[in-house]
Amino acid sequence: MLNYISVKNFAIIENIEVDFKKGMTALTGETGAGKSLLIDAIGLLLGDRATTNIVRTGSDKAIVEGVFVYSSKKIKETLNKLGINSENNELIIKRQITTSNNNVIKVNNQIVTLSQLKEITSLLADIHTQFDTHRLINPQTYIDIIDGFESDKTNKLIESYQEKLKIYKKELKELNILKNSNNDLIERLDLMKFQVEELESYNLDINEETDLMDKVEKMQNFDKIYQNLNEAIVLLESSSAIDNIFTASKRIENIKEYSESFNILNKRVSESYYELLDTFEELKSEADSLDFDPKLLDSYEERLNILTTLKRKYRKELPELIDYLEKTKQDILNIDNFDEVIRAKDEDVKIAFDTVKSEALGLNKLRKETSLYIETELLKTLEELVLKKTNFKIEFLNDIDSNHLNNSQFFSNGIDEVDFLITTNIGEPLKPLSKSASGGEMSRIMLGLKNLLVKSLELSLIIFDEIDSGVSGFVASQVAKKMKSISKSTQVICITHIPQVAALSDNHLFISKSVEEGRTRAHIKELLKDDRIQEIAQMISGDHVTISAIESARELLDN
Repeated sequence: MLNYISVKNFAIIENIEVDFKKGMTALTGETGAGKSLLIDAIGLLLGDRATTNIVRTGSDKAIVEGVFVYSSKKIKETLNKLGINSENNELIIKRQITTSNNNVIKVNNQIVTLSQLKEITSLLADIHTQFDTHRLINPQTYIDIIDGFESDKTNKLIESYQEKLKIYKKELKELNILKNSNNDLIERLDLMKFQVEELESYNLDINEETDLMDKVEKMQNFDKIYQNLNEAIVLLESSSAIDNIFTASKRIENIKEYSESFNILNKRVSESYYELLDTFEELKSEADSLDFDPKLLDSYEERLNILTTLKRKYRKELPELIDYLEKTKQDILNIDNFDEVIRAKDEDVKIAFDTVKSEALGLNKLRKETSLYIETELLKTLEELVLKKTNFKIEFLNDIDSNHLNNSQFFSNGIDEVDFLITTNIGEPLKPLSKSASGGEMSRIMLGLKNLLVKSLELSLIIFDEIDSGVSGFVASQVAKKMKSISKSTQVICITHIPQVAALSDNHLFISKSVEEGRTRAHIKELLKDDRIQEIAQMISGDHVTISAIESARELLDN
């Protein structure tokens, strides 16, 4: 339940603090005074998205802080998973929204993300807005309403289903690409065979071009290479450089035992000798292997010209040409074995289809079980809300198609499309709720659904924003009693314009606004006996409060 909330610089709310109590709390006041703003502030604490335009003009940030008490073990498990300490089952949630979008969310003084906040509060509270009742007019929202009753189980099944659906769509896409590409390949088959024959005839090698360029470079600079190699050899031989280094090594070896530095020098000179000796032998080998053959040079240059022509023709470098050759050969092989390749990929699609179908049917089974519960229990509640002759049915519209190539039957959240059917008169056929129910009936049906949702999820708080719109008289009294009944196990906060609802509440908060120093400010006040009588009388009679209205208000409160 919500124990306390503080709201600062939130639209017309400059600074208010409210202590909430157990049971049923009514929020009343003139339209535009800020009742819905207070609900919006609570919504932020429960994970609603924030926009910068909620920050009060002239301020750089809005701050909303609330203290909740929970009993759900799942909330405790979620807090432990996120490493958040919680004493006495208390949650202190704080949202800071700035004009620069430098927003901060804290739970028990630990910074969390918006998704983590939603995970914590999903089993803490539910807010019914006027939009929620309008959802009953749109059948596309019905699946979400059903899923809300088993959200934990449903979300896990949807997540698994979506993973399998992704695999199925990938396999199907590859099959379609294969079929389409094969048609293109058949048209190009003759060209591909010619290209393979041409490229294979040149025996391409990935290192050949580099080797040829190296050989041509050597032959084209033969005189310079030959001269410098031989001069280097003569210099090393004539000056006895190698022999002198060997002799120097032996001299240092004679004194290495007298100092570690002499020992190190000896190793370095000795290594230099052997390194130079190896280098000298390689120089001689290079010189001996030098050979200038004009015919060989011509053949190298001719081969390079051939490779250059091929690269220009195919617009590819040599490594790309070799890859292209292998791919083209594989494409030809695929065409020759097309039926077999298609059969294999089609089998992969079937397997993926059966898997995602199984996941979808599991989700469908859970939804049908939930729907049966909703149908049975909702009728009991509607009877209490003066809809005694009502019949309500949730109709599942889709049957799964066994055609494994038909992916259009799979939606992002399963295969199910449903409609809510209702009749409020005996002998009349069931008709779509979205087309046949009145505004007052819609409100009562939504109240009935919310009543079931509270029981199913064991929520500790539910907020109603004018769920009683469209009702009056005896029906309004029954709606008030139903909210009062819910409040015996779950804290209820309701915005209402119905005097019967306000009178039956355990606590009554009045929200008003005033203009001070050219600025509009919202105010909140707890109403006690006399003030409650006055406010309820005004709800009954309007601007001019009559004596009979006061008597009616007193009677409503006394009863």
